[in-house]
Amino acid sequence: MIVPMKKLTLLCLAHDRAATLEALRGLGVLHVKPVVTPAGSGLEDAREKAAGLHRLLEAIPALPDVKPTARDAWTVVSETSDLLDERKEWQDRVEQLQGEVKRLEPFGNFDPAAIQALAAKGVILKLYRASTKSVLPLPEGVTAQKMLVKKADAYWTLFARQPFEWAGAEEQKLPEDSAAEMQKEIDRLQEALAASEKELQAAAGDRPRVADLLARAEAEVRLQEVRAGMGTAEAIAYVQGFVPAEDVEKIRPVAAQHGWGLVVDEPGPQDDVPVKLKPPCWAAPIKAVFQGINILPGYTEADVSTVFMLFFSLYFAMIIGDAGYGAIFLGLTFWARKKLPKDAVHLLTVTSVCTIVWGLVTGTIFGINPEILAKAGLDKIQIPFLTDPDKSARNIMGMCFLIGAIQITIGHVWNVVDLIRARKLKALEQFGWVLTTWFLFFLADSMVLNGNMVGYLHLSEVASAILWKWLGRAMITGVVLIVLFMMPPKEIKDGWFNLALLPLNLVSNFTDVVSYVRLYAVGTAGFAVANSFNNMIFPGGDISVLGLLLGAVMAFLAHTLNILLSCMGVLVHGIRLNTLEFSNHKGISWSGSPYRPFAKSGAAA
Repeated sequence: MIVPMKKLTLLCLAHDRAATLEALRGLGVLHVKPVVTPAGSGLEDAREKAAGLHRLLEAIPALPDVKPTARDAWTVVSETSDLLDERKEWQDRVEQLQGEVKRLEPFGNFDPAAIQALAAKGVILKLYRASTKSVLPLPEGVTAQKMLVKKADAYWTLFARQPFEWAGAEEQKLPEDSAAEMQKEIDRLQEALAASEKELQAAAGDRPRVADLLARAEAEVRLQEVRAGMGTAEAIAYVQGFVPAEDVEKIRPVAAQHGWGLVVDEPGPQDDVPVKLKPPCWAAPIKAVFQGINILPGYTEADVSTVFMLFFSLYFAMIIGDAGYGAIFLGLTFWARKKLPKDAVHLLTVTSVCTIVWGLVTGTIFGINPEILAKAGLDKIQIPFLTDPDKSARNIMGMCFLIGAIQITIGHVWNVVDLIRARKLKALEQFGWVLTTWFLFFLADSMVLNGNMVGYLHLSEVASAILWKWLGRAMITGVVLIVLFMMPPKEIKDGWFNLALLPLNLVSNFTDVVSYVRLYAVGTAGFAVANSFNNMIFPGGDISVLGLLLGAVMAFLAHTLNILLSCMGVLVHGIRLNTLEFSNHKGISWSGSPYRPFAKSGAAA
């Protein structure tokens, strides 16, 4: 569910605001909304400090098994910051020298001191670059030597006894050092950079200390933001925000102790209320997806975590589709369980197990040919509906249409229940969409699969005709309900275009049902790629030991690529079907902002 929130206004004496904020931070339940735009020197200083520590933390590599040094945290910050400044100077100097060497490369390796010696004897030497297409007359008394032609440019050396300029050509500034000397300096600086990189790696053990400083600095930024965003009225200061309804009673005794004034209201439609999800324990892992793609339903919308968890697990299994890949995911999850968030570990465990089950019942294990799996006896656990060579493709596509119709129906039935509770006739419109969705499912089965799914009902011609007769009536009834109850009569004048768009919405509903076939398409593509790789790498016949080893390496690389492509399919299609197709029918805008209570560093929300 989405935890109900209360809008809270807390009043205190202006001179007591520091103690008030510290007490509020200790409670850790109020999501603060600034009354005024936060600004001030204290806030800017805190932000600058946090930004500097953040850059420093990013520069220190995260390496395992590196022991911390004996330095304290601020010594680490100071010395590492100085080291980074030096590295920046050295890198800039290396880039400058490399650019200079490249610029002078067409003129060969020469000593600038020799040119200065010629100048002392009255011989002027200049370097020029000119277009190969241009014909430029030489100044009087000047001797020219073409050094190199590179693409559309020619590089020249000009000599003369008198000062001159070559109009139309670009003079190249003489360097202070020769190319050889500049290269020596580049080598020296690169050695220094390599040595400083080792120093940075040695600081990896001190990274947790810097991370702790950053957490404190970010907490100070939050404190300064809240303080700067407080409203004032003469001797009174006040802060506003939102608190879970169940936590309001935690604030009242503290307010009485400190002499605060409290005003607790219900949030209004104009309020941007934060969202705190509290799904059932078994569906809680789906929060890892919400956090990963940074989405939340709006405060007044529904918590679809349970539906998302169920269908995402199924979509993950169908898109990856391979029991071998699922076993790899499960092993990697157990291996990295201490480094991953708890919800992510649980989600990956569930989706990996689902993938293993789906791969076993469909006979898909590392793309191995079904004949080989049958010899190993694995065909006994397969489901014929999903593995029949003649009908499995149409069966799985029909199953995809069915899944789509079911998920879309759940969205509309959910709306029907909510609207009935609110005593709104618009519930009949949502029921109309349920009727049209199932007509469109049977239509998709008939048009795309030639009635494959209806065939499993084993209907006679008469019964089939009756079925389509009632489906047609359901479609007409659904359209009538949608038209009549889409909006109140008083809104038709302004919202008539919704009626005009109804045919397009019906077509869109049909395409939504059909779009679930992507589960079959992506999963089948993954198997086809894996199977093709296997056949190319191990074509059959006798294989030498060396060939077997090379084949194993190539198979590892090929299947790794296929796994990465399959994971992209989950991100693109598995999440999309929940966040777009289903959510559009349920009415989820994903416009919610997360509940972030004002709390001390490390406090749990």
